[in-house]
Amino acid sequence: MTNWATRIKTRMKELEMTQEMLASKMDITRGAITHYLSGRRVPPLKQFQRLATILKVDPAWLQYGTTSAKESAKKTGKKDKSEQARKIPLLSWDQVTDFIKGKISIDEKLEYVPHFFTNHENWFALKVRGDSMVSPTNHSKNFYEGEIIIIDPEKIAEHGNFIIAQLSNAKEATFKQYVIDGGVSYLKPNNPQYPLSNIESKTKIAGVVIKKLNCLIN
Repeated sequence: MTNWATRIKTRMKELEMTQEMLASKMDITRGAITHYLSGRRVPPLKQFQRLATILKVDPAWLQYGTTSAKESAKKTGKKDKSEQARKIPLLSWDQVTDFIKGKISIDEKLEYVPHFFTNHENWFALKVRGDSMVSPTNHSKNFYEGEIIIIDPEKIAEHGNFIIAQLSNAKEATFKQYVIDGGVSYLKPNNPQYPLSNIESKTKIAGVVIKKLNCLIN
């Protein structure tokens, strides 16, 4: 069972709320609630927000197990002056290089990952495109189109990490696994239908993927 489903069930138990009661408040069928609680279906963002309101919890905690800057400030009684800096920008794939170089700042009008905050000012997010990172064996480290990945540009890439890289002849960044074999570094897709690429001297690693958000933004 996924963590967000566990948190929903935990909160329902605390509120002594049955599936029928939650379904009624959500104005959806009990079957839909059952799918959510089993983890077979991921609620879209709007449904997560409704769930958070009904369950009286912070949306960031319900979705990702984190607490937003505002909620943290309430608990500590301190005013958080860095709330804006904690928001994670959701970049387009052609914005990655400019963001890393500082040509795009978080002060600009960017889209942000809903309800997800961090103390790391340089982290950014991307929305997965295509099926190059989906293995036909359907293992746990697949990345599906529409999922959100969080990237740390300061983390040093190690063998087996999933990274964002900028090839010397490419206009946009690419998302692959970093693999070292016989002293040679490669960019490896999960999908064997896509080619393995050598990491050349001019290839720039823009960051290491440190988290995948299973909730799709619909």
